[in-house]
Amino acid sequence: MKSAKLALAAGMTSAAALIVTGCAPAAPDGDGGPVELRWIMSADSQAEVDVWKHLADMVHEKYPDITVKFESTPFKDYYNKLTTQAASGDLACIAGLQAQRVPDVGSLFTDLTASFEKTDFDISEYEPSIVEGLQQDGKQLAVPYDLGPYVLYYNKDLFDAAGVPVPSPGWSVEEFTAAAKALTKDGVHGFVADATPDMWLPYVLSIGGDYIKDGKPDLTNEEVVQGFTWVTELATKEKVAPAPPASGASNWPADQFRSGNAAMYVDGPWQLINTKQNVDFTVGLATTPAFDGTSVTTMSGTGFGVTTSCENPEEAWKAISVIIGPDAQEYIADAGRGFPAYSAAQDHWYETADVDGAKEAIDTALSTVNVYKTTPKWNQLSALLQQYGVEAFNGSKAPGDVLEQVQSQVAG
Repeated sequence: MKSAKLALAAGMTSAAALIVTGCAPAAPDGDGGPVELRWIMSADSQAEVDVWKHLADMVHEKYPDITVKFESTPFKDYYNKLTTQAASGDLACIAGLQAQRVPDVGSLFTDLTASFEKTDFDISEYEPSIVEGLQQDGKQLAVPYDLGPYVLYYNKDLFDAAGVPVPSPGWSVEEFTAAAKALTKDGVHGFVADATPDMWLPYVLSIGGDYIKDGKPDLTNEEVVQGFTWVTELATKEKVAPAPPASGASNWPADQFRSGNAAMYVDGPWQLINTKQNVDFTVGLATTPAFDGTSVTTMSGTGFGVTTSCENPEEAWKAISVIIGPDAQEYIADAGRGFPAYSAAQDHWYETADVDGAKEAIDTALSTVNVYKTTPKWNQLSALLQQYGVEAFNGSKAPGDVLEQVQSQVAG
């Protein structure tokens, strides 16, 4: 009797462990047994949640024995949640992975190369730049569903009402500043940004600067300070941008733009679904302003991979192959969720996006884009910049001092 109780206890412990790792156990023969997979991804609106849940339903439609349970968290908190789940043994089976976060959380994902070979999956049908961005030490950690350069979103209605010509790709920093000043009136700012790197690194790159040296963040060199100072002075000196709130609210610049409180802001194509479905004005896209004829922006992209603790990696890969497959990529394009990484779906995105200047802006930006390499601790660096950068935007601390403060905490 004692041995039977021990066996029962061991079995219960084993079952609990499988649940904790994010996947229900597969059938003993690995064929035909129902499997429930947890999938975690960031989402900043119900519209995004609905997109991901639809893709989860597509998996079940193709593979009836696989059920994908979707979990979301705001982008601001997403990567902290991943590491917290991993530390507590509660990591989902399938997870989103942004290229910029590979140095920080890449160790949580498995190499998918063997899965490609087993299923004749052709990764070359996806944009090479973002495919490479989701690699680490020769391992393919995720397959991308989107990519895109950071571009300038603008409120065409505000431009028209102010009699200001709408921006075109390649417009200069002088044209940008003049437009921002003309648009700043009646409680509306011409531009909005915060201190997260995505918002201001294009200005560093456009003046010829770099933010990494010897594989580590280099935030205190002259060009980085100059670029960061330029964007903070839009709030402190030019008075065409508001200072971010001290709370560091998630997605604050996008919210200000969507609410009509700011005429321009910088973001990627993946924000289109949130923007178009939550505004009552016409949205346009252009490139970030050029300094001395040069406009260089950063890029980003996200894919989905199988986590190292997943008990059903084969089923998880099957699910991912649907989530990033041709049909799903067309659906993503229709929804405006992101610029598809699957090359054959990109023209479809342009046709269905129906945004002024989208193709010209994205094509122009991609022609000079920086691939946006990052370093370990990048998630921490971004959080610290958002925390301390408020002081640079409200004028209580010099931008260079803020950068030095952040650099000192992420150095080493």
